[in-house]
Amino acid sequence: MLNVTARLDLMSKILDTLKAVVEDAKFDFKENSLHIRVVDHSHVAMIQMDIDSAAFDTWELDETSIAFEIDMVRDLVSLGTPDEMLNLKADEGTGVLQAKLGNVEGELRTIDPSTITVPALPPLDPKCKVHLSGSDFIRILKAAALGGDMMTLAINKDHFTVSANSTNSNIQVNFHKDDLQLFEFDNPAHSQYSLGYLQPLNKVIGRVETLEIGFGENYPLAINFAFHDGAVEVKYFLAPRVEGDI
Repeated sequence: MLNVTARLDLMSKILDTLKAVVEDAKFDFKENSLHIRVVDHSHVAMIQMDIDSAAFDTWELDETSIAFEIDMVRDLVSLGTPDEMLNLKADEGTGVLQAKLGNVEGELRTIDPSTITVPALPPLDPKCKVHLSGSDFIRILKAAALGGDMMTLAINKDHFTVSANSTNSNIQVNFHKDDLQLFEFDNPAHSQYSLGYLQPLNKVIGRVETLEIGFGENYPLAINFAFHDGAVEVKYFLAPRVEGDI
């Protein structure tokens, strides 16, 4: 049995974050929390999301796992305003998710949870870390897109730099260490990543006060952030593009 209710602004951010990586996802509802782990088909990007039940207005359930196509619920959410409530109900074995948004009701077909790939998240320990605001990171992504579809993160003793290059342009965004919320590194390093996996985050990080970025020399990118007063914690991992990759 599942009966949960949440504001649309919360549901929208949850679904938009997951949509950056996958089309469908498995939602593991526990006694006091919701856990979601997803990986894209190429195993390049992963997301770990942990949500406290306090973020929901109604939380009545037996521990269960439900999987569904993200856009199926996302399209329903788009019909409302941020402060409206979405109620989701499901009974075990029915294969149906009942959704209610005001005077709109729908029965949505779920997916067998056993068919969803749940990744084993890597134990990363990035040696280079910077903290900046979500709005700063959106500016980085928009600027980098002017230079191509890849961006390079680099760090030295005084600066954190993001650059993107193409045949016709060379774009750089520079931060002095004193302009960042946190600046840590052991040795100068750089690593390149695909913008295509990062740009969808623009929809959810704009109001994030602190975005924790970790990387290293040709090392996976780790981005940690929280929203809804810290009730939702997100860890995003992205594999680097190393020399020799096609």
